[in-house]
Amino acid sequence: MTNEILTIIIGIIILGIIVFLVSKNWRRAVQVMSWWGLYEVWNFSFDFLIWPLLQAFYGFVGVVILIFIALVLNFIVLLWYQRNKVDWFGVNVLEDIKAKGHIWVHEVDNHKNIIKRISLYIPAKILQFMIWLLNKNDIFAFVTLSVWQDSFITTIFLRHGKFTKLDKRDYIIFVSSTILSCLGWAFLMQFVIIAVRAVWGAF
Repeated sequence: MTNEILTIIIGIIILGIIVFLVSKNWRRAVQVMSWWGLYEVWNFSFDFLIWPLLQAFYGFVGVVILIFIALVLNFIVLLWYQRNKVDWFGVNVLEDIKAKGHIWVHEVDNHKNIIKRISLYIPAKILQFMIWLLNKNDIFAFVTLSVWQDSFITTIFLRHGKFTKLDKRDYIIFVSSTILSCLGWAFLMQFVIIAVRAVWGAF
């Protein structure tokens, strides 16, 4: 669990750095890092405390209840996000990376200062890989984001920077992403629950 928390913190810091490099605005970077910090606190509590307890005690019924809770909460966040028309989580910065990231990579690869070229080589290659992933089709992005993040983030990203009224496609993406994400997590949690019960029963 300590490793999980450390990974989250590092991830938020890296995201903040990327937002700053793209936007050149440190306040924007701090804003994104702050909102992601709050989001991860709630997400961590829901995924690692509330979810396993409900699933362990109520089984399939618990999973159904949890999926419904996830649908409602993620939909509230999605509506709030769209209504405020502010990219609090920096999700749309990925669109900027797709559009501008290759310019920075090219500058690093051709920089006259060899020290800068060597020191920035790994970040440039990571960014290059991110650009390659982001330029894959929406199905790839849908599956990847659904597995690693919540459905409202998947939906926001696949709207490609739009803050207009949600349409039929958005609702389909949102519901499908929620179900895929929750079923995947429930499947993983079931193994954890079985393992914990086996260890508990051994004593």
